Amino acid sequence: MAFVADAFESIVDAVEAVVDSVIYLVTGNYEGDNGDNTFTAVGLGLWGGGVNVYGGNDTVYAASLKLDVYDTWGNLSVHGAAGFMNINKSAWGNMTVSGLAGATNLQHTGRTGNIDFTGVAASNYLYRQGYSGNISFTGAGISNRVISKVRYGNISFNGIGASNIVERIGGVQGDIHFTGAGMSNRVTNSANRGSIYFTGVGAYNKVERKGHSGNIVFHGAGFYNRVVNATHNGNIDFAGIGGYNLVERRGGDRGNITFNSVGVVNHAINTAKYGNTNFIGGGGGNIIEHSANGNVSFKGVGVINKVTHTGDYGDINFVGGGGGNIITRSGLKGNGNLTILGGGNVVTWSTKGKLKATLGGFRLNLLKRYGSGNTELTLVSLGNIVDVEVSKGNLSLVGAGVANIVSYKGRGTLNARLLGGATIITRRGYGNSILYLLAGANIFTDFSTGNVRGSLFGGLNVVTKQGNGNIDLAMYGGANILTQVGNGNIQAKMLGGTNVITKAGDGTILALLFGGLNVVTQVGNGNMYLLMLGMGNVATKIGDGNVIVGMVGVGNVLTHVGNGMTAALMVSVGANFFTKVGNGPTLALMFSAGGNIFTHIGNGLSAALMIGGKPISLPKLATAQQ
Repeated sequence: MAFVADAFESIVDAVEAVVDSVIYLVTGNYEGDNGDNTFTAVGLGLWGGGVNVYGGNDTVYAASLKLDVYDTWGNLSVHGAAGFMNINKSAWGNMTVSGLAGATNLQHTGRTGNIDFTGVAASNYLYRQGYSGNISFTGAGISNRVISKVRYGNISFNGIGASNIVERIGGVQGDIHFTGAGMSNRVTNSANRGSIYFTGVGAYNKVERKGHSGNIVFHGAGFYNRVVNATHNGNIDFAGIGGYNLVERRGGDRGNITFNSVGVVNHAINTAKYGNTNFIGGGGGNIIEHSANGNVSFKGVGVINKVTHTGDYGDINFVGGGGGNIITRSGLKGNGNLTILGGGNVVTWSTKGKLKATLGGFRLNLLKRYGSGNTELTLVSLGNIVDVEVSKGNLSLVGAGVANIVSYKGRGTLNARLLGGATIITRRGYGNSILYLLAGANIFTDFSTGNVRGSLFGGLNVVTKQGNGNIDLAMYGGANILTQVGNGNIQAKMLGGTNVITKAGDGTILALLFGGLNVVTQVGNGNMYLLMLGMGNVATKIGDGNVIVGMVGVGNVLTHVGNGMTAALMVSVGANFFTKVGNGPTLALMFSAGGNIFTHIGNGLSAALMIGGKPISLPKLATAQQ
């Protein structure tokens, strides 16, 4: 009997379903109840009140030109096709919809429950508002738009459309998982907590995260990719291909950018309070703007590479190449490690910290350094221009260029090893200088207090020191000119067509000179010890002190004005001229094939041994010719 009753009940249900469908076909209206309703809606649906299933777990199968479904509590499932599909759920429970439609409008405003959509329509619109609930979208349409305003809930989107818009608005917690393709893909999440995971392709891709915390993970391609994270705490992980890629970590307390990209233009901006920016990629132009306290790492190539770091603290590590590379670092403290190859490289650094840079420029390397800390440079270019002004820090240079121009001001050691057509170095401050220069012309001007040592090889070598300190140099060139104004000793070895040493100030000159013309002048107290071999040798000392000179040349001239001992060994094939004005012993040993002239004006011992020519003896004003 139970079987018969069940069968009869099934027949009744079937008859009722047919009747309900016929009524809907005629009137465009179906009224369910709070039980579990199953209804098939077939018709035009252009009039009437639509399908009202109320509470319970309800299922609607549809084939209608226009379909309106209204539900309260319980689960709702709708399957079928319609020209226009409008489904509205106002209380708790899940909504599941699948089918085809010209346009789909799904709205769930109940307290709890999910929306699960699978379908195709020219226009798909999904809206969820309430306390909690997820949205799952799998479909295709010309226009797809998904909006969630619940306090707790995620969005999962898998779709294709000319326009795809996914919005998670407000609330406490919610993630967005987007996988799609479209001419325009726009994904935004402003929940208090939650992340965006984007995988997509589109001509225009816009991904934006607002709220308290949450990350953006972007994997995509587009003509224009715009990714913005404006949370208080959150990162951006971007891997993409695009014509223009803009990645911005905007404001907030903390956030990192990881940027892996190939694009015509790659632009990364990080303005969080704390955070790092890591870039790997290539493009026509790569632009990094970083104001956070944190590090910047760049590995890439581009026609133009521009990195600007203005945060108070943080390092820059740069490995890259491009037609032009522009690196700017300002702030309080930060180290730099730069390896750059490009047509032109411009580096401006003004923080406390160590800067190490290897710059290879086809045309120009321009580096300006301020702040404090050591600077270590390797430079290769047609032109190398270095301007370092630090309160404290060493400068080390190794490089080659048609022209090398260096200015260094600070407390520290200058160590320069440069090769070029012309090298010009200017030094100010306090500290020692170590020079190894090879160029057509080497010009070193030192206004600092400190010692100078090294070797210079060039057609013209000019060293000028204004300030106290010792000089120990070897100079080899067509012309070697060494000038010191200030106290300190000079030790010099010179080989050249012309060798000139001028010293004004106390100290000793110890020099070995080989040249066509050798000229040494000292003004001030101190000693001179000279060995001069040349066509012409001229030594002049004005001031107290000893002079001991060995001269071998065609003509030798020695003049000493001032008290003190003078000793001379002069050998020439032309003539030797010795003049002493002032008190003190004077000794001379002079050999000449042409003649020797010895003059001593002043009190004190005079002694002379002159060999060569016919001897002439004069009284007290000791003058002799041979």
